[in-house]
Amino acid sequence: MLNIRSRLRYVAVRLLRSTRVAAPAVVLTVALAACGGGGASGANPTSLLSSAKAKLDATSAAHFTLSSTNATTSGGTTITGGSGDLQRPDRLRGALNLVVNGFKADVKIVAIGDAVYAELPFSTKYSKINPASFGLGNPGQLLDPQHGLSSLLSAATGAKVTGQQRINGELVDQVSATVPGSAVPVVPDADPSAPVQVTASIDPGNHELRQVTLTGPFIQAGTQTTFTVTLTSYGENVQISAPAGV
Repeated sequence: MLNIRSRLRYVAVRLLRSTRVAAPAVVLTVALAACGGGGASGANPTSLLSSAKAKLDATSAAHFTLSSTNATTSGGTTITGGSGDLQRPDRLRGALNLVVNGFKADVKIVAIGDAVYAELPFSTKYSKINPASFGLGNPGQLLDPQHGLSSLLSAATGAKVTGQQRINGELVDQVSATVPGSAVPVVPDADPSAPVQVTASIDPGNHELRQVTLTGPFIQAGTQTTFTVTLTSYGENVQISAPAGV
């Protein structure tokens, strides 16, 4: 009986010691998982940008929203926001938020190749326009691998992973870098020689570029304006055609 009791006591002590060691380890493992251990801090910025570009260049379509900070002026025409759909290779349908000589206007727009159509204020039908007259590039190029959003990722220099954030509930890695002002598509640039700060938000699970934030002298030299493009619905079923009657 004594031997049996001794063996039971020995087993009990071993279990107690192993529990004391294991408990902190379990707590530490859970804490690391909750903090996103192995996420943004260990990610390679070049790999993140490369995979995000490849993913965007492979998608057939996507939905976009555009917002801005400090994008208005007292005169001329300025883009402040917008939303719509993009279809590869060179099509867009949506609406742009403009400020024209101090007055806000929402303009419906369709781009197909080099042709851009808009339903201008006080009009009930589309007409063909030159986007340069609004200070814009061709919005149909946003999915173009050489001249669109993904081209910013390959033009980026000094890329660094700066952390993580949630965009519409998704936890994304953030990569900050610099791009030449002349490389920024569509939006105006008052000083193309000045570098632009870019932050790319990338979903680490599916490599989708979720958001691009650009800060630079877009509206006026010496004044920093921020444009943010958010992308969702990769591969959505959308068919964009020219407006009727144009």
